[in-house]
Parts: sequence; C-alpha cells; structure tokens
Amino acid sequence: MPDALTAYWNAWNERDLDAIRKHLESAVEDGVVWNDPRDSFVGRDELEQAIKRLRTSKPDYSFAIASEIDYHHDRLRYRWDMFRGERTLMEGLDIVTLDPTSGRIARVDGFFGHPTPIEGDHSGIPPALRRESHGH
Repeated sequence: MPDALTAYWNAWNERDLDAIRKHLESAVEDGVVWNDPRDSFVGRDELEQAIKRLRTSKPDYSFAIASEIDYHHDRLRYRWDMFRGERTLMEGLDIVTLDPTSGRIARVDGFFGHPTPIEGDHSGIPPALRRESHGH
C-alpha cells in the first residue's frame, strides 16, 4: 500500500483536528483534485477543511479500506467503508491518481455504494451492449 494512501486514510480517521494537516502534507499534492457525489474541490486546504467538518460533525465515525487495492499506471482502485461501532453507514469506491514524481495523491474520484444493476429497458444502455444480448 503506498505511503501516501496510508497517510490519506489516517487523515480521515484522525481525531485530533490539529494533526490532520500533517497527514495530508505527506498524502496529497498541494493542488489535489477531489470529487465525490456530494462535493468537488481543488487543493490541500479544501480537503483539510472537508475532513475537519466531517470529524467535527461525526467524531465517532471511522473509515476502513474494504478490498484489495488494484494498481496500474499510477492509479489505485479500492472499496472503503464508513462505520460507527459495528454498523456500516456507507460504502464507497475510490479511484486515486498518484503523482508519478512525488508519489503523493494528485486526484481522488469517489463513488458511494455499488453500481446499480441494469433492470428493464429504461436504463439508457443500448440492448446490444447488455450481457443478455450476447447469449449469456
């Protein structure tokens, strides 16, 4: 697991708000691009503020990586869980891009939950591109 990713998730789990910045300095580039379904911003400062807001509003929440980490071409893909105690509150998937020079995170694209299965004819996906059209 890359050191930058360890530091990134340590920042999200950090209970001492003053220590979050230290984790992020070794985790992400100054101009990190960050996107998820609820938020989108650029910069280490913005990420620090987002983490502090979450840690302040939900101090008893924790995060864990919940899958193996796939890696190729400076990109990482993995599942994560947000939980409180034994209860999983949210599942997600991140695609993380590392800066090839520094090894720090340059971009995070996060998704919540699992992709929705195709059901019915109203998905917008052409029938020829669906599995059932290929005889499976």
